[in-house]
Amino acid sequence: MDEVSVLVSTGNLGDNIIEEGTFYEGCKRRIDCFAADAGSADVGPTFLGSDLPHNPIEWERHDLEIMLIEARKRGVPMIVGSCSTTGTDSTVDRFAQLIREIAAEHHLEPFKMASIYSQVDRGELRKRVAAGRCEPLGAPYELDDQVIDQTTNVTASMGVEQLIEALRQGADVIMAGRACDDAVLAAYPIHLGFPIGISLHMGKAAECASLVCWPQMVKESIIATVTQEYFSIEPMHPAQAATPHSVAAHSMYERTNPFVQGVPGGILDMHASRFEAATDRICRVYDSAFVPSEDGSYKVKLEGAGEVGYRVYNLVGIRDTRAIRYLDKICEDTRNKVAEIIGPERAGDYQLYLHPYGHNAIMREYEPVSDTQTHEVAIVIEVISDDIDLASTVAKCAKFRFFYMSYPGQMNSSGGSVALITDEPLYPKNKCYRWTVDHLLALDDPLDPAIFRYEYEIVGN
Repeated sequence: MDEVSVLVSTGNLGDNIIEEGTFYEGCKRRIDCFAADAGSADVGPTFLGSDLPHNPIEWERHDLEIMLIEARKRGVPMIVGSCSTTGTDSTVDRFAQLIREIAAEHHLEPFKMASIYSQVDRGELRKRVAAGRCEPLGAPYELDDQVIDQTTNVTASMGVEQLIEALRQGADVIMAGRACDDAVLAAYPIHLGFPIGISLHMGKAAECASLVCWPQMVKESIIATVTQEYFSIEPMHPAQAATPHSVAAHSMYERTNPFVQGVPGGILDMHASRFEAATDRICRVYDSAFVPSEDGSYKVKLEGAGEVGYRVYNLVGIRDTRAIRYLDKICEDTRNKVAEIIGPERAGDYQLYLHPYGHNAIMREYEPVSDTQTHEVAIVIEVISDDIDLASTVAKCAKFRFFYMSYPGQMNSSGGSVALITDEPLYPKNKCYRWTVDHLLALDDPLDPAIFRYEYEIVGN
């Protein structure tokens, strides 16, 4: 093959649905592989920690269905990574079952499906830690038994090697656990012998589908084509264009170093990458390189989350520019008064956060705008505790104190500056979780069977 084309229709399968118009427009072309990333750590630690799906199953089924039917029409691979956002074992099973149901409903000819599991057994992880095989990545601490005890679920992010193994075994459809975003798209071109660096850069650029193009649109399809010399991006929406600017910008997305991206076994080096306009809507990228790790090591990222306690919210709105001017002091007074009322003996039993939306709630101490020009602010009161009754009490107490805030220039007697959507505390469906594991695990074998496990089956009539 002189080139291989991958249809990419979503940067997070099942998180809202693929736009069918441009998907089927892309299907008019020669497509050699359908691939989609279905996961992200952007949703926070709750779904990994609780092992619950992030998306409505109807949205996931919609995306899997249109991809599967078109892939089987052509007899080309379909690859999905990080099933149902977190890529735990249960989410791989969730997607695999959807594939079985869709195949039966549409009477598809038999095909081979691979389920790749990457959830790490905590007992196995303890052994690896004891053997000195783990090191911090983003976490500011070493991984040890105490951290593992505080963790409910851990996944290992697979690279291209684990996906390529399933292709070597003849898999037509791959449902994979947690995976590097770029690996999901790059695996098939690398499997066919196309350059690793060019393929990985294609995966990085195309991972979010139409977000690599301009103007920004979501869930629209693009075609990413890999050759021996370059890769190209072409949007299927007529109003979009893949330009050197847009593709370079997305290549730098979500990284501290715009020229280097770590991948299992080495780095994607983009120092020499050239972004050129092939047409006014198609961008080509040349000279991206894969550089193996200097010591020959192969390391995969571990993601883990653990339970913190219950979370309770309350909301208050402030409509007084005088109060807003002194909001930092008002919040400080509120925290102090709540601590006094609840009692110092319970200070370590809860966490109280005040999020003043409209007044540095996003950037906080990094906010460059010092003078807030707003006439109203919403305070999101967030309380976390192992004791849900205590969390509720603290949230109610904080809400109450905002009715009796005091500040210079105040013109009302009580409560006149505060508005409520509801007076009752709000209880999220899931408990509160935090990231506990953000580390690297060194493997002697990329296909280490204790970390990555395979199940193959024939699906269809």
